[in-house]
Amino acid sequence: MRQRLTPRRVAAAAARRFPRAPFRHLLPAGLLRPLLRFWLSVIAAQPNRRKAMRELLEIYDGTYPFVDHAAISYDGGVHVKHRLTGYHDFFVDRVRPGERVLDVGSGKGELAHDLVIRSGAAVVGIDNDPAHLAFARSHFSHERLEFLEGDVLEQLPEGRFDVVVMSNVLEHVAPRIELLRRLLDSAAPSRVLVRVPVLARDWMVPLRRELGLPYFSDLGHCVEYDPERLRAELADAGLEVKELILVWGEIWASAEPVAR
Repeated sequence: MRQRLTPRRVAAAAARRFPRAPFRHLLPAGLLRPLLRFWLSVIAAQPNRRKAMRELLEIYDGTYPFVDHAAISYDGGVHVKHRLTGYHDFFVDRVRPGERVLDVGSGKGELAHDLVIRSGAAVVGIDNDPAHLAFARSHFSHERLEFLEGDVLEQLPEGRFDVVVMSNVLEHVAPRIELLRRLLDSAAPSRVLVRVPVLARDWMVPLRRELGLPYFSDLGHCVEYDPERLRAELADAGLEVKELILVWGEIWASAEPVAR
């Protein structure tokens, strides 16, 4: 569904397109960094410690998106986490040559392409973001790779798939059990491979909750996990976890349908 245009959205879009590069000479980091540190020290020094902590965390939240976006530009449009964390290997190593794979929420197509090239699989990726699909189709092309636009909560690709992949997808879905059950009924996979964020990723999570601040790693998340919760949700959907790895503040898991 397209968002309604408002003056605020139009202004925000225009601001995003305003060139920043020329200002690097007017606002050098060497000059501004000491001022930034001083400003932060002033905030930290205020008598109301709870307010100071909240404001510092809110500033942290405001800076992180710039690091995240820069990490995408740094590797030419593909986030550096694909290269540095090695999470593609988890999926690639658990898909066999010739298998048919459904990549749910395939995003910009990096993992789907890797599964085709490195695993020898045939992959159908589905995503509901036109910009992500445009990137995927323009950067990754192969006879065994197809990208579809669609919302899996409304319609699933037809046919059977040997493997269903959900990499950083489940946490964005409210009706997770229903979606998983539909995938099992429609795709009839022998394996489901998932990657989800861990809730207890660092000490700031309980601190944020204590201060009444958002504590999920992404505002778009409906849930974040510990191993027990993930196992329970997958079990409710009819899946048994066969392998579970905790790494990089994430859970990587392989599950198989329970015999009915």
